[in-house]
Amino acid sequence: MEIDHQQASEFAQLLIMRGLGLYGDKLMGKICEDSGVACRTDGSFELPDKENIEETLRKLMINYSKFNLPAKMTVLVLAKKYNMTIPEELKSSKKKKSKYRQKFEFKS
Repeated sequence: MEIDHQQASEFAQLLIMRGLGLYGDKLMGKICEDSGVACRTDGSFELPDKENIEETLRKLMINYSKFNLPAKMTVLVLAKKYNMTIPEELKSSKKKKSKYRQKFEFKS
């Protein structure tokens, strides 16, 4: 990924502030905790040391994007803006079949 600490901090701040505003303290706190980022309700956070920062940002991107499609799109746009590598888990799209289509194919 090759990202400096300043870029990582800006990326994480934008993502965390948006998450706090849209999804609330509890959900964003859980996302940050699962990703290894120490996040507080006032929007402040602590990133790990430089050796683990890439893996932590990767986890943060994946965990944040699991919430819904707009969250995934936010991660993709911010990753492109900050010239970050998009994790493979986010590159694939999962095509879901509608209930109608599932019933139709099951009968055939």
